[in-house]
This record gives sequence, structure tokens and C-alpha cells, in this order.
Amino acid sequence: MSNTKMDWNNLLSGVRLRDGKVKDRTLYNEYDLRNDFDDDYSRLVSSSAVRRLQDKAQVFPLDNSDFVRTRLTHSHEVSTIGRSLGISIESRLIKDGLLDIGHKGKLGSLLAVAGLIHDLGNPPYGHYGEAAIQGFFSNWFKNDGLMFKKLLGTQKFADFTKFEGNAQTFRLVSKLNNLFDEYGFNLSAASLASILKYPRSSIEGNLDDQTRAEKKYGVSYKKFGYLQAETKRFDAVREYTGIGTHRHPVTFLLEAADDIAYAAADIEDGCKKRVLDFEIIQDKLSKHLKNGTEEEKDILSSFITSYEKNVEEKRSDRLDNAVQNLRIKAQGFMIKSVVKEFLLRHDDILNGDFDEDIIMASEARNVRKAMKEISYVIFDSKEIVLREYAGGKVVRGLLEMFVACVVSKNRKDPKTEEGKLYLLISGNYKDIMDKYCFEKDIEDPEEPSVYERLLLVTDFVCGMTDSYALDFYRRLTGISL
Repeated sequence: MSNTKMDWNNLLSGVRLRDGKVKDRTLYNEYDLRNDFDDDYSRLVSSSAVRRLQDKAQVFPLDNSDFVRTRLTHSHEVSTIGRSLGISIESRLIKDGLLDIGHKGKLGSLLAVAGLIHDLGNPPYGHYGEAAIQGFFSNWFKNDGLMFKKLLGTQKFADFTKFEGNAQTFRLVSKLNNLFDEYGFNLSAASLASILKYPRSSIEGNLDDQTRAEKKYGVSYKKFGYLQAETKRFDAVREYTGIGTHRHPVTFLLEAADDIAYAAADIEDGCKKRVLDFEIIQDKLSKHLKNGTEEEKDILSSFITSYEKNVEEKRSDRLDNAVQNLRIKAQGFMIKSVVKEFLLRHDDILNGDFDEDIIMASEARNVRKAMKEISYVIFDSKEIVLREYAGGKVVRGLLEMFVACVVSKNRKDPKTEEGKLYLLISGNYKDIMDKYCFEKDIEDPEEPSVYERLLLVTDFVCGMTDSYALDFYRRLTGISL
């Protein structure tokens, strides 16, 4: 075994926050031979939170096509790629004596869980919805919410103005499933740690590239991963897994699986929507790969050859078919490169000395750059810009109504406008706020604080699907009934 700060025995901890111990399966079912992470996956895969991903955009918001990916299909792809990475790395770690044979099967299962849930906290309309929440609160605290800014304090204020889907994911899976108590799905500590891409608070993270370079901080400081309301849960996860102030090693693989999944898959969707053509893809690939390694050149030449062959055969799906072959070849190369890089950097990762994007540190960096440039073409398309703009209006409109509602003293009076709106907020989220309140109101100790009530709104809005948010907004504004 290597002598590192982090230890795989703790990193693969099955301790659950509810009772602070690993579940003894023999007390429940002696025939249940699943590991803790298989158990976690089973708890999650049938949940409403996962089901809602089928109507949340991956690239094209509010799209009726049965081909383009949703957050659900994307999450299943990330889960599958993550499991593949885990199985390959685990085999080598056991062979090299870096991982005990008793943990066999756990790394792949843990990454399957992380891939499934990594996007659960994203609001409607993806990153544009996230930006809409940030923009709304930044403006609100300067105007109608000015009196609450000082009351909240720096970190709580930043929780909203720097709103982050990753932090909302941690909150959702660790608290917001109101089945038994305040521990949500009661997942294992390792599963919760694996999704902490940014194990920082909202005032520690959110550092731009220049600031991170000056302070010599890594990628884990780019955003933030938990809200102040979840500080105790975050601290418990750190204690049980032993990650300290660092990322869980599996998190690097989750991030890689996410990038590998959407890097090539977005191109498939872009071709199907006719946003991309052969010349654009060839140009971007050539820019990064034509002077690269033999494997990189092979990815480029295979794409061109496949397309030309399809043209010769007069296939109607000539570009779509060539891009599918490109995806398979490119993803295979990236998976191999990430496995190789992780094993090479193993000790540095477990010592917390490595804090980079592992794909960009690997031999697949040029493939990743090419795929990212092609994706930029997709996101600049008029169709996506129009839908994202409309989605932003919907999110801001909902926030405007419900934030005014929850800070009003009339919210519990159903005869008032605020009271009527309050009745429309999810009863599940209101119950969680009332029962497991992080803090009470200073003026009225019987009521949740303003911070808790604002979290209620972001919980409610983030729980909406793209279609539901649009329909709900239309009905509230009288556009439709």
C-alpha cells in the first residue's frame, strides 16, 4: 500500500450520515450481496429527482426530438463511462497492491452512482438557468432585497449571488428527499464526497483563472460545492472519507467521465439538429490533431475517411454516421488516456498535490480541446440562444414572484396574493424547511429565517423540469390557464 494522506479504506467509506456507521447487511437480508454503492444506486435510480432529468436540457432546451440528449440520457452515459473508468483503474490498483482486494467492485459502482446524480441539482435550462438565478439575486439584493443583504452575511449572500448547481446537488441528495428524516437518501459518505467537484464554500471558491494562478490554487477552487446550510453534512463527509480540504480522488474521474460523455455526444446532437456540418468538424479537428500523435491523427483521418466513404455510397446519414464513429474512437482514446494519467498521478492525487482537470493533463488534451471548440459552435446557434434567452426569462420571472412571496409577512394568509403563491410551493420542500430548519428568524423564533425561505424558493425552482417551469410561468402570468 502507498503511504499517502488519503487512504482508500476511508475513501470508499460506506458510513451513512444518519447513524454514523456502515449498514450491516446481514441484519436486513443475508442474501443481499450488493456493496454500499450498488445500494446507493438502487435508492436513486427510481427517485423522482432522477426521473425529472428526462425533461431537463443537455444542449437543446425544450426540444421535442426523440434523438437529442436530455440530462437523463447524459447522466446514464456519464454513469456508464464512469463505471468503465472505475473498473479499469481498480483492477490495476489491486494488481499493484494499492487497493485491498476486499474493495473489488466498489470503484466502478461508486462512479456509476456519481455519474447518475452529478447533475440532479441543475435548475431548468441548464447553465443558463443557473446564470439567471445568479443574475436575479445580484439585482434583487441591490434593490428590493437590500435590507436582507447585511442580515444574511457574506457567505449566505454569496450562496445566492454565486448560485451553483453542484452545491444544489449536494443539498438535494443529502437532505431534500423527505422520505424519513433530514438525511435525504441517506447515501454513503463516499457517494456524497464523489460529487463534490468543488469542496469549497461560496466565499472560498468562485475564483477566476487569474486569481487561482496567482494563489497557485487548482481547479477545485473554480466554483463552490456546498451551501452554508449544509456545512455540518459537508464536514461529516470530509471526516468519514478523510479527504480533508481536497477533492475525493473519484471526483477527478467523475469530471473526466462528464467531459468524455458530452464532448463527443454534443456533436452528435448538433449534427442531428443541422447546426454542424462536415467542414466545421473537420476544420476544428484538423486544427488540434493533424500535427499530433499517431493516435490523434488516426482519429482525424478515420472521421474523414468514414465521411467520404458514406458520400461515395450515397448514404443519407453520411455525416451522422461519420460522427458516431468519431465519438466511439475519440471516447475510447480519452478513456484510455484518463486511466493512464490517474494511475501515473495516483500518489499525488491521494496526497492532495494534484488539482487539475485530469483530461487536460492527459494525452487526450488535444482531442478534448477540439471537441470543446466544436461545442462552442453549437451553443452559439440561434436556436439555442433563443431558447436559452426565453428560459432565462422564465426562471427570473418565477424567482421574482416567489421571492417576493416568501419574504412577505402575508405569505401565510391565503387571502393575499403572497399567500396564494405560498400555497403553490411544493409541500415537500416546505415540510423539510419547517421540520429541519438550519436557522430560525431573529424577529420571530417560530419561523424559518429569511435565508431558509430563500433556499425554499431555489429548491422549488431547481426541482422544476424545463417544460413544467415554462407551463407554470405561463399559467401564473395569465398567458395560459
